[in-house]
Amino acid sequence: MRYQLFRWLLGFIETDKNAPLQIETQAEAETEVSAEASAEASAEPEKKKTHQQQQQQQHRLASGFGFGESESVAIRADAGASAMGNAGSAEIVSNQIIRRREMSTMGKETESHSIPIHEGQNAEHVLYRLKRGAQLSIHPDASLLGRKIVLYTNYPAEGKKFVRTEYRVLDWHLNNGKPISSVMHPEAHVVDTDIYSQIQLNLSGTYHFYFRYLERPDTGVAGADGALYVQVEPTLHVGPPGAQKTIPLDSVRCQTVLTKLLGPLNTWEAKLRVAKEAGYNVIHFTPIQELGGSRSCYSLRDQLKVNSHFATQKGGKVTFEELEKVIKKCRQEWGVASICDIVLNHTANESEWLIQHPDATYSCATCPYLRPAFLLDAAFAACGADIAEGSLEHVGVPQVIDQECHLEALKYQLHTSYLSKVNIHELYQCDVMKYVNDFMTQVRTREPPKNVANESRFQEIQLVQDPEYRRLASTINFELALEIFNAFHGDCFDEESRFRKCAETLRRHLDSLNDRIRAEVQGYLSYAVDNVLAGVRYERVQGDGPKVREISEKHSVFMVYFTHTGTQGKSLTEIEADMYGKAGEFFMAHNGWVMGSSDPLRDFAEEQPGRANVYLKRELISWGDSVKLRFGRKPEDSPYLWKHMTEYVETTARIFDGVRLDNCHSTPLHVAEYLLDAARKINPELYVVAELFTNSDATDNVFVNRLGITSLIREALSAWDSHEQGRLVYRYGGVPVGGFYANSARHEAPSVAHALFLDLTHDNPSPVEKRSVYDLLPSAALVSMACCATGSNRGYDELVPHHIHVVDEERCYQEWGKGVDSKSGIMGAKRALNLLHGQLAEEGFSQVYVDQMDPNVVAVTRHSPNTHQSVILVAHTAFGYPHPNAGATGIRPLKFEGVLDEIILEASLTMQSDKPFDRPAPFKKDPNVINGFSQFQLNLQEHIPLSKSTVFQTQAYVDGNNTELNFANLRPGTVVAIRVSMHPGPRASFDKLQKLTNSLRRGSGEEFSQLQEIVSKLDLVALSGALFKCDQEEQDLGHGGSAYDIPNFGKIVYCGLQGFVSLLTEISPKNDLGHPLCNNLRDGNWMMDYIADRLTSYEDLKPLSVWLKAAFEPLKNIPRYLIPCYFDALVSGIYNVLINQVNELMPDFIKNGHSFTQSLALSTLQFLSVCKSANLPGFSHAINPPKPPKQCVTLSAGLPHFSTGYMRCWGRDTFIALRGSMFLTGRYNEARYIIIGFGETLRHGLIPNLLDSGSRPRFNCRDAVWWWMYCIKQYVEDAPKGAEILKDKVSRIFPYDDAEAHAPGAFDQLLYDVMQEALQVHFQGLQYRERNAGQEIDAHMVDQGFNNHIGVHPETGFVFGGNNFNCGTWMDKMGSSQKAGNKGRPSTPRDGSAVELIGLQYAVLRFMQSLAEKDAIPYSGVERKGPSGEQTKWTYKEWADRIKNNFDKFFFVSESETGSLANKKLIYKDSYGATQSWTDYQLRCNFPITLTVAPELCNPQNAWRALEQARKYILGPLGMKTLDPEDWNYRANYDNSNDSTDCTVAHGANYHQGPEWVWPIGFYLRARLIFAKKCGHLDETIAETWSILRNHLRELQTSHWRGLPELTNDNGAYCGDSCRTQAWSVAAILEVLYDLHSLGADVA
Repeated sequence: MRYQLFRWLLGFIETDKNAPLQIETQAEAETEVSAEASAEASAEPEKKKTHQQQQQQQHRLASGFGFGESESVAIRADAGASAMGNAGSAEIVSNQIIRRREMSTMGKETESHSIPIHEGQNAEHVLYRLKRGAQLSIHPDASLLGRKIVLYTNYPAEGKKFVRTEYRVLDWHLNNGKPISSVMHPEAHVVDTDIYSQIQLNLSGTYHFYFRYLERPDTGVAGADGALYVQVEPTLHVGPPGAQKTIPLDSVRCQTVLTKLLGPLNTWEAKLRVAKEAGYNVIHFTPIQELGGSRSCYSLRDQLKVNSHFATQKGGKVTFEELEKVIKKCRQEWGVASICDIVLNHTANESEWLIQHPDATYSCATCPYLRPAFLLDAAFAACGADIAEGSLEHVGVPQVIDQECHLEALKYQLHTSYLSKVNIHELYQCDVMKYVNDFMTQVRTREPPKNVANESRFQEIQLVQDPEYRRLASTINFELALEIFNAFHGDCFDEESRFRKCAETLRRHLDSLNDRIRAEVQGYLSYAVDNVLAGVRYERVQGDGPKVREISEKHSVFMVYFTHTGTQGKSLTEIEADMYGKAGEFFMAHNGWVMGSSDPLRDFAEEQPGRANVYLKRELISWGDSVKLRFGRKPEDSPYLWKHMTEYVETTARIFDGVRLDNCHSTPLHVAEYLLDAARKINPELYVVAELFTNSDATDNVFVNRLGITSLIREALSAWDSHEQGRLVYRYGGVPVGGFYANSARHEAPSVAHALFLDLTHDNPSPVEKRSVYDLLPSAALVSMACCATGSNRGYDELVPHHIHVVDEERCYQEWGKGVDSKSGIMGAKRALNLLHGQLAEEGFSQVYVDQMDPNVVAVTRHSPNTHQSVILVAHTAFGYPHPNAGATGIRPLKFEGVLDEIILEASLTMQSDKPFDRPAPFKKDPNVINGFSQFQLNLQEHIPLSKSTVFQTQAYVDGNNTELNFANLRPGTVVAIRVSMHPGPRASFDKLQKLTNSLRRGSGEEFSQLQEIVSKLDLVALSGALFKCDQEEQDLGHGGSAYDIPNFGKIVYCGLQGFVSLLTEISPKNDLGHPLCNNLRDGNWMMDYIADRLTSYEDLKPLSVWLKAAFEPLKNIPRYLIPCYFDALVSGIYNVLINQVNELMPDFIKNGHSFTQSLALSTLQFLSVCKSANLPGFSHAINPPKPPKQCVTLSAGLPHFSTGYMRCWGRDTFIALRGSMFLTGRYNEARYIIIGFGETLRHGLIPNLLDSGSRPRFNCRDAVWWWMYCIKQYVEDAPKGAEILKDKVSRIFPYDDAEAHAPGAFDQLLYDVMQEALQVHFQGLQYRERNAGQEIDAHMVDQGFNNHIGVHPETGFVFGGNNFNCGTWMDKMGSSQKAGNKGRPSTPRDGSAVELIGLQYAVLRFMQSLAEKDAIPYSGVERKGPSGEQTKWTYKEWADRIKNNFDKFFFVSESETGSLANKKLIYKDSYGATQSWTDYQLRCNFPITLTVAPELCNPQNAWRALEQARKYILGPLGMKTLDPEDWNYRANYDNSNDSTDCTVAHGANYHQGPEWVWPIGFYLRARLIFAKKCGHLDETIAETWSILRNHLRELQTSHWRGLPELTNDNGAYCGDSCRTQAWSVAAILEVLYDLHSLGADVA
């Protein structure tokens, strides 16, 4: 009884309304539809719907599942609203993450799935479920970038059989399909995430994939560096050989039968026919083996014998072969598959084979650690026996315990009279006096000690548990005790007193150890007493319990935890003695349920850490009829048991199509793995079902992955009202109606286990006992609409009003035609519902929507994404008994989009009396057979027109595409289901849309060709407009445009397609149909119109706009709830065409490169566009061809902050980013215009910090001119005919320092003349004051800051400049907080010679030297006049040599540096000659720039040491710290809104004092590659570089901006004030990839 009693109780505990709900989702149903069904569906009439009604439909969708909130049940679209009441969007959105595939509407092809594999992934907790025959591609995650990995799987090679422990190596391929691994070199060098390993999954089962790093030894699966599991679903086949039919998993309708109630085998067919006639296609049998004495269906006496009760005659036998014939007939003739329980955890107490093999159990002999728990169990048994005899009545414990006072008295007796008899704590303690006496004996024979007593060492002596758990037999390290306690004591003056003192000290310590154990064990025992009394209270006292009065073997007072073989009549002392001997082999632990938060992955009967276990603490709901089996870790640990159980499982797998793993969560995983592997060798398509109660999807997945469980049992009876019932229907299957189609470019989303959802399991009481008889039909109907396997228990359909108990019930089931027929109970309706469930799965109705129409009325829609037909079922639940004369419930009409094809069924259950909903009279059980209620009438109509309906009004209201059905007679217990088809108008639009999306997906067809023709004419500028343009840039066009603003979300980051695709790539895999973007699409056509219409502002994009308008037109005419999924398919397809065109226009390095490189190249388009408010200055009319356009492409420093106007074009930012963003992407002509355009603005030997179209440039930076000249050098070296730029005409705006602006062409110079002037001005030196100095150009700078000074040091040749009041390099933060006192105070003046400028200067001079030596320019050097007119001339070579000779001398801080400011050694200074001299010695991220642009300037060993210091101190995850964290000025987190009084951070003063900027990491990585090659560290540095780039790739893949940020805060943390995408960040990383490519380091 307890086996069922407490499982029933557990059901109530686990469905506590206040308990947190564990979230899980289910995978889709089969989507294939027969050709006949498709043809029939497409021919059905459909009607049109108005836009206003579409919007009304959308408002209904947006209301979700709230009570009475939505207006219709046609679909489930708002998956993210407060759907399902209190379930919340986390479940509905995030957890409806399921297997996705190419729907048949998108083309019937082999399912392709892409799954990433991660470093260190806990693979067991993540589940991927795929169909048999699917094609799997495994990709490395960004976390593996740079690693060499070898991929293994235990999926067998073709022609081989699965062996769990046998793995093979898989091949790797490039994204173009080219193999990159071989037998000799099985590894792949992960240089991008687009490489893959592909495998065709033609075998069912769960398979393990893992990888190891090549550099690590191959230690097998135990040494895996990352892994994943993939489940391939089995296929159930029924029907005769040669004409078999497949049962899709979501089509399963399973009925459970208690096999012992089927009676003799020759009567089975008539009894099983009930399942067939009720429309079930799978029968679940409880075990068919010989049962134990309790007659529990799950307590097996002999696993290798058929239950003898199946014999026709008493005493006869039945063979497995005879039973198999019946099962085969069900399969082949009836089309009904079968599954049978396997019980691996326990065996019946009476199992004869245990006598010969007692080692197969957890007993006092095999597991001595259980002896204390057994002794406690014996004490409880003794107490129970005394109560039964009435011996405790005089102390307040009568034989009939039915009051709380009895429990209080019992508690007192347990503690005082019974626990004291066994003294459990002594089994953990030591014999103190024995050790004290031994100690005294030993110390008298030893030399006097030399140590003084040291109390701090006493704790080294701890008790060691006696492995036999004998009384007072725990031990200590006696020799160590002698060493510690045999010591001098200051208060002892003779040896004898010292002996006694030492012994006493030891005694006290041992007593304290024993006392501690006693207290601990007493705590466990008190807890145990409370637990046993809770069980007694429930069984005998509580009003909601069974109120047991008798005391018997079946109903003992206390739950029995062990078999007590041979203890009858023995005292506790005698029993204790027996447990240490041979008799202890048969004191065996029972199996059961562990209540509470135990770890289901751990065998609760194994020895646990510490002294406690579930048996001692009495946490087990014990099954007293069965003993728990002890397998050990491997077959060798218990050979007979493993062999015995293997034969048992193999026999079951041979007979049945599947198995149900009973008590799965308590089954040792390694045991179940082994046995199920054996079963699958017999039946490779084994359907495995299990019950799990782990309360965790992640833990469920461990079992599912390890064991290959196909379906997990889920119970509808756990719902406490109709709202919860509807939530479970949605939770356990299908995707939301309108769910997104699979996109092969996006990774598969993890799923959770497939469900077998039952309206009643055989473990639970009848719903009649919990709800009402009138709820049986509507609850069954709701279950049947779930998009998963469904099931029921025999008796439910026959209205059996009580629990058919797996232990107590002995009556047989009735036979078909003899007490049970189609008119019995709800049989007829159940058949109709089961057939409907099967059709929905087989015809691809894989999408689900649930609507709470009324507190008691739930509507469920199943939708086919193939035919866009829907089936809507409305169920009026009756969780409580309605009024006996209840009439129709008034609810809103049923509205749907489409036309009504038919009413599939109408069904209701009423009492055959004048009170249709009266409570039934007390039920009378038939003494011989299981019977149900007979006084109820099932009213059923199937496949009728509306005119014959008894539920709806017979006239539908049609308004455009909308149909409305009004309820006329929806009473409690009523179910109605209708079939709905699409109107002809939307159908035509669907045909166009499907043709278009298929064309885009396949990259062929008329529609694709038209789009390809248009896109092929677009250049990168036009593509930038189509894909990007941030809000400010769009507004700058002056056409009134701006970024699309999604209600309840905000503006998207780009106006072009990337803005939408960035969101769709997040929304689509999660089926997040509740996202505001989806809501907006359903609400109206604005988004589609916006995408097409905005392109008309771009002349080159007008043809694309026309094409888009035509493409979107059919999308506007389909039902609104389906628009998001088709919008995604359409926009993503168009996006891919545009991206392909971008790649086609790129150089080979990018076009033929990896996706990482291509993504960075694509990102450069974000910054390069035509901006009306930020043009380049006018050009000379004499400029060499090709001539620049009137409006040139300019480079935005970053988005969104630097997108338009004077803030768009920054001198230094432009030229730091120019090579990566323009040269490497082949945009030399546009780069040439930018170089010349900035050259036109040269003044004071500088180019401007802010260009402002050349009209109001600001010359307050010292570094931009050097970046400009360095870019010219790179252009000449990289561009085709690059040297010609040197002779380009530059129209000088300010030909003289004091000149007013000149018109284009008024003063032309050749570019090399402009470069020479810049060098000459620096060599000569110049002091100047900014024009318009003051508040007009800088509101924060103090007056001295407008004074500038540049020059060249005569000894070193270093360029220098600036002062303490301005900041002329890229670290240009000017304080602005009056409150904090930093206004006008630059945080980083960096005056003097900034380290990166010396490197740029040197590189430029060597370039000029080479030009002079080739006579490419008419200059050979520079000259200047001194104050007295003396002339100094330096050739370029002399100048460069001077810099080289002095650089390391003045910049490198050697180990021997003695200066007080040199707090860091082995670094390059950040500057030389700064006003604040201590800033020279700061470790910053600037010196790697010099090492990169002028590597020959540095001693290679010094450079490497400095780079190592940078790696140690300033390298961040995504960028470089701008200051050494050990510097007192280090402030890591930038917040420009900081309004504190802290001058170091107020108004973001710490902009460059710690925050981690991204672009410098590019130069750092490039410098390391350069000097690693010079210093012999190249291989490891290449690997390190890739590992650092992992974060950049991940950021690039996940940022909505699809770029890299300007900066991050401490340790890569998000910085809210940073540009989300920055030109020099992207460019710098692209340059790193180019350098890796040049080294051949990007070869996979």
